[in-house]
Parts: sequence; structure tokens; C-alpha cells
Amino acid sequence: MKQDNDNQLSTSTPKRGRGAKRLAAVLALLLIASLAGAYFLFQDSDTVKAGLKDANDQIKELQKQNAQLKIELDTTKVNLRREKEIRERIELENDTLKTMFPLYVTKMEVGNADAGGHVIGGYGSDISAANSMYLMPRITYVGLKGGLKAELMVRLYDNEGKLVTGNTSPNGYSYSYQLNPIELNENTVSLSGWGGGDKGHFQPGVYRYEVWLGDRCLSQKFFRLK
Repeated sequence: MKQDNDNQLSTSTPKRGRGAKRLAAVLALLLIASLAGAYFLFQDSDTVKAGLKDANDQIKELQKQNAQLKIELDTTKVNLRREKEIRERIELENDTLKTMFPLYVTKMEVGNADAGGHVIGGYGSDISAANSMYLMPRITYVGLKGGLKAELMVRLYDNEGKLVTGNTSPNGYSYSYQLNPIELNENTVSLSGWGGGDKGHFQPGVYRYEVWLGDRCLSQKFFRLK
């Protein structure tokens, strides 16, 4: 019986050795798997870190662009506000100027009129001193602000350069003319004439008409009587 037990002991030892080897192999495989997983995990971690870095860089670039756009937007707002203020100031100044100077004269012609106000030969035609009666100016003006009235002051200088005046002449002028109302855009109006009903009222020579509004000369015209 003892021998049998010894035989049993000797026959079971090799089986245990084979189990230990299997266990060692399994553990080795597990270790290799763990190392491989750790390696790939490490690799994945670097990829994630690289992706996060790229994302952060893109975010910083977008923030930089956003800040620049905000600066440009603020600058645009300031420029628009300044442009609006300038436009409003210009409109106010223009309105003030239009009130002060509601018209400007683009052309003046002179005609020889009879006592009935009929211009002989038309405006701008040659005037003979022998046939001269009333020297009547006609102006073409552009109205800047309609509905207003303007008192036009007229000066006539004779062939010697002297201001022609009469008993009812305003101080420093020959006569005045009420333009009422001022019409917008381009218009033509004949002012009052100066002279007499008999032919030959004026002597030959160079004469000059001036039309004033306030302290501003709107137009002047030199013309010759032959």
C-alpha cells in the first residue's frame, strides 16, 4: 500500500508542472495584451492631445479674427455716425445758406424798351443811343429756396462810370425790385427799366448794370450803346 501511495505521488507531479506552465503562458499573454493596450492607449492619448492642440489653435485664431472684426465693426459704426453728423451739418448749413442766399443769377441781358415795356429788337441785341429809351435788364436765376421773397437792389452806371440815381432811389442804388415769390429751379424775370419815353435818352458809351441781394452782387453786365 505504501508503494502504491509512492507511485501515485510520482505519477501526479508531472501533471502539476504542465498546469504551471499553462498558467505562466496565460499570464504572459495577459501581460502582452496589457502592454499592447497601454501602448495603443498612449498612442491614442497623443492623437487626442494633438487634436486638442489644433482645436485650441483654431479657437485662438477665430477669437483673434473675431476681435479684429469687432474693431472693424466699431470703426464702421463710428464712421457711419460721423458721416451722419457731417451730412446733417451740411444740410443745416445748406438750409441756412439758402435762406441767406435763396437764388443765384446765371445770366443777365439788357434790352431797349419803350414806354409800354416792349423791348425793341429783343434782349441782348445792339442798342443805338439815338433810339435808346428805357434800359431794361433781364436776369436768369436759379431758385434754391422757393416761396421766399427777395428785394433785389439795382445799380446802373452811365457812360462816365457814375451811378445813375433819381429822387426815389434807395441810398447807394438806382432802384429796387421786389421778386415775390422766388421760384425754384431756373427762371427768367425782367426787372424794371431806367430811362425815359423819348428816344435818344442816353449818350453813346459803355454802361453797366449790377444786381445785388443784401451785400452780395448777384451779377453785373457791361453793354455798349452805339
